[in-house]
Amino acid sequence: MKIGVITSVYPEFKGDPHGIFVHRLMREIVRQGHEVYILAPFSGRKTNYILDGIKVEKFNYFYPRKYQRLCGRSGMIDNVKEGIFVKFQFLTFILFNIHYTRRKLKDMDLIHVQWPIPNGLGALFVRTLNKTQYINTIYGEEVYLSKRYHILSVLKLLVNNSSKTITISSATFNASVKAGLNNEKLEIIPFGVDTSFFRPVNVQNDTTIFQILSIGYLIERKGFEYLIRALKEVLNVHNNVHLKIVGSGPLENQIKKLIIDLKLENNVQILSNLSDQKLLETYNSSNLFVLPSITDSQGNTEGLGVVLLEAMACKLPVIASNIGGIPDIVNDGETGLLVPEKDTIGMSQSIIKLIENEDLRENLTFKGYNMVKEYFSWEKIAKDYVNIYKKVLKD
Repeated sequence: MKIGVITSVYPEFKGDPHGIFVHRLMREIVRQGHEVYILAPFSGRKTNYILDGIKVEKFNYFYPRKYQRLCGRSGMIDNVKEGIFVKFQFLTFILFNIHYTRRKLKDMDLIHVQWPIPNGLGALFVRTLNKTQYINTIYGEEVYLSKRYHILSVLKLLVNNSSKTITISSATFNASVKAGLNNEKLEIIPFGVDTSFFRPVNVQNDTTIFQILSIGYLIERKGFEYLIRALKEVLNVHNNVHLKIVGSGPLENQIKKLIIDLKLENNVQILSNLSDQKLLETYNSSNLFVLPSITDSQGNTEGLGVVLLEAMACKLPVIASNIGGIPDIVNDGETGLLVPEKDTIGMSQSIIKLIENEDLRENLTFKGYNMVKEYFSWEKIAKDYVNIYKKVLKD
């Protein structure tokens, strides 16, 4: 099969985290014998290249190109807040998106739309004009943003005219149905994890320190504030605990200020731009992984929590907020511990519980690792997508 993919983000080099989960899925689909062509907006560097056997073309959405600001490395949702000039580029993005989808993907066997808002209108045009089938993958943000900006009717149009629309978790599925999307078009296929890469490896550990790790874009929805405040409580009981936060983003200065205000400079470290190999080592040099996500002020929440899968694949016990798609991964008391969002005391108590109970850590680690290997490998996820592709083309 020849699969054309339209997406808002896609990595430009090995180790680039920008849209890496889309690349990992498509790389596995290529490994299973299919051809994939990626169409994505220009994000500051390359325009045409091949990455792991996948042809990628980045299109311009505003001229002169040097003034493009919408699809930079920070992400479209954050960039569009910069002012009226960038908001105008959203409109030109839609037009160029439609133009290039019609021009570049019309001869594909199937079009796979990542984020139907804002990427699906071109696929709808191609289906109307060329009868080319398309499927969507919804990550959750589209539903919340469509409600907020009163364009839910557009999302419904794109879903109802798709051959199938995939949601990444039960929470995203339920939110889509609640928003009025046609549940007969919807299915659930989660994110996956590269279990051949994210795996237990031997690294040198400082056994005098209990190392906590958290990873994510430094935005409100990731809830790092609550983890940092929880750590302050943990240190009242155990003073040998350190926290590494891997990520960058618009709240970096605010988070650093909180660390200073709480006098945690010696216990909290923020890291960014880690290579894949260094990230793997960082997972394996940690004792516990925590994802403190929240529902943010715009109503957005965690679609699934891929970093939890990566941590489990490296045999780390996990603690996470009981929101969004996280319970699809973390079965409380079985594959990890769940805590109510923003519950600083509850989170600190769960951390202390795992620090003090090695048997519980080992039990959660064992069950989490086996669950990821069985249900969340990219090989399995890609097979599920390929089965959807084949069914769509057959019907």
